[in-house]
Amino acid sequence: KLFLTSALAMGFVAPVFAEPSNTGTFPQDGYMQEDYTYTNAATSDNMAGVYENNATVNAVAEYIDDLYTIVAGQYLPAGAESPIDCDQSGYFCAGVQNGVYYDANNNQGLTSCSDATNGAYTLSAGTGDSVNSCYRECTNADIAHSTGTMNGGYYYGNNNQCEPTDCVNGWHVQPSVPDLTTVIGRDSRGVEHGYGNNGVSGTPSDYGITNTEWDIWAIDYGSAGAIKIRGICSAQQGINNWDGNVTTSSNVTEGGGYNCWCKIESYTPNMGTEQAISAPWVFAHDLQSSYYCSRCAQNCSRYIGANDDNNWQNFRIGFLGSVTPRSASCEANIININWSNADAEDISANNAGTATYDSDIRTPVKAQTIKGKTFKGWRFSKPQQTNLPE
Repeated sequence: KLFLTSALAMGFVAPVFAEPSNTGTFPQDGYMQEDYTYTNAATSDNMAGVYENNATVNAVAEYIDDLYTIVAGQYLPAGAESPIDCDQSGYFCAGVQNGVYYDANNNQGLTSCSDATNGAYTLSAGTGDSVNSCYRECTNADIAHSTGTMNGGYYYGNNNQCEPTDCVNGWHVQPSVPDLTTVIGRDSRGVEHGYGNNGVSGTPSDYGITNTEWDIWAIDYGSAGAIKIRGICSAQQGINNWDGNVTTSSNVTEGGGYNCWCKIESYTPNMGTEQAISAPWVFAHDLQSSYYCSRCAQNCSRYIGANDDNNWQNFRIGFLGSVTPRSASCEANIININWSNADAEDISANNAGTATYDSDIRTPVKAQTIKGKTFKGWRFSKPQQTNLPE
């Protein structure tokens, strides 16, 4: 007892060693793993021929280079071990099919737009997965008759997505038409707005709909925007199998039957400006009576608006798909021509009432005959401006 007490007082404490967690036989390939006890394995055969007393043997750690998979839309930053989403403007990430190894100094899987296009297309959002996401700034030469600032970009692969904000004299900006099938989609739930006394929630006047417009309804899809639709009944028939494949027609004569046809009149982006849309008529349904035909537009709105029925959702895809997306452009102005001393039927016969700027001018079939005068011809003059009260 005296000896043990004295030893403890002097600080002599026997070291405590942890035992490895795993036990096994020495591996045939010689690669010893972490946290192992290899039973009775300390022999000269296993330790590179070393067996002398107090001799030293080196245990050299060996490593295998990790191969990192880089999928399209991602890259491996310098010094990183995990790929990240493409996020560098002016670059794109096409992926690396065979993978890459760790590199402390260089990004891998990140390609410069400038390098890939010989400096012709140097810009990108940085989130693309191919060279087609690279673009250059637009110029007025990219859109005929445009002037001033341009929006969008001219993308690699001859993909012109430039849009004008102004046009030269005689031309006006025709707004773009979005891909409504993508913007609104099949499952978006909208709120119907019709003529003022229909009991539907919302204010129809907010969409320019009055009590007298029984054939006009609007559907508001919130952040996806709103569309205004028209519905009429006609003798003209169509097919709707409620599978998204619809019958369309550029011209439908109203009346004479109970076949309900619908068309998009305009689209208004969320918090944006309403823009007219040129779209065909789409056959919806045979309503079988004049009573239901008086509610054709309302039926159209239900088919593509708030209802969750699978058939109507399929119809919505066909209906929205009837609108062809297009970019903004400069369109020629339509000039109304006031022909003096010409009868209306003579003007109409030659479609002379309007002229498209920078295009043909058509004159009436003939001028009126005035006694004692020989017709010399028409000459244009600018109308006098009426002074309006302030």
